Amino acid sequence: MAALALVARAQDIEIRPPFVTTPEEVVERMLLLAGTRADDFVVDLGSGDGRIVIAAARRFGARGLGVDIDAKLVALSRDNARRAGVEARVRFEERDVLATDLSRATVVTIYLLPWLVDRLQPKLMDELQPGTRIVAHAFPMKGWKPDRSEQLRVARPQHGQSGESTLYLWIVPAEARGLWQAQGWQLRVHQNFQEIEVEARAGGKPLVVDQSRLDGRAIAFSGPEFSFRGRVEADTMQGELSHAGNIDAISFRRK
Repeated sequence: MAALALVARAQDIEIRPPFVTTPEEVVERMLLLAGTRADDFVVDLGSGDGRIVIAAARRFGARGLGVDIDAKLVALSRDNARRAGVEARVRFEERDVLATDLSRATVVTIYLLPWLVDRLQPKLMDELQPGTRIVAHAFPMKGWKPDRSEQLRVARPQHGQSGESTLYLWIVPAEARGLWQAQGWQLRVHQNFQEIEVEARAGGKPLVVDQSRLDGRAIAFSGPEFSFRGRVEADTMQGELSHAGNIDAISFRRK
C-alpha cells in the first residue's frame, strides 16, 4: 500500500492527505499479520502505487482491490501489476475510500490519517463480515482494542516516517450483545467491538463468569461451574455447554 493518497469530501471541500509509501518490510508484515491466504480478497484503502495488493497476489495468491483518489497512482498501480504478472488477480480503481463497497473483503489494509480512520470506522462495522481481518499501519482505531499489535524496525523510512512502525490487527466480531435464552439458561452479553462481558443464569441462579472471548463468530465463556464454546449466527448462538459433569449441545436464541 502506498498509503495516504486518499480523499474525503467534507462540505464539498476536497482534502488530499499526503502520499507516503509503505516500506516493503511493513507491507509483508501487514499481510502476514492478517494471515493472508490464497482464498482471501484483500482491499487496500489508499493503495498508492499498488504494492500491498500486488504483494498479496504474488506472495499469497490472493485476489484484491486497491482504491485511490489519485488517477496517476491508479494508472501506475495497473502498470506495476502488469509488470508483476498479477493483473488477472487484482484491480485498481480511482475512488474515494468512503464510497467504496467493502462487503467482499476478507482482509482490509489501512494506512490513513487519524481523522479519516475515524470516519471509516462505522463503515467498516456496517459492511464487513464477522471474521474479516483489518490491519492498520501507524494509527489505531478509537475505542477498538486491537486483537494484536506489533512493532518493527524500518530500514529505510520514508520522509515523515520514523524508523519504527506499529501495526494493529482487528478481527471483525459478530454482533453478540443482547439477551439470550435456552433450556433454562439466560445470558446477557455486553459488547464493545470484540470485548464482551457475559452475565449467566441457570435455573434462575446467577453463575460466576470469569472468562469470555469473541473472535469473529466464535464465542467462548466460562466460570467455576460451567463453560461454553460456540458460534454466533444472526440471532442464534449454538455450541457445547459443559455443566454439572455433562457436555451437551445447546442453542441460544436472542430475545
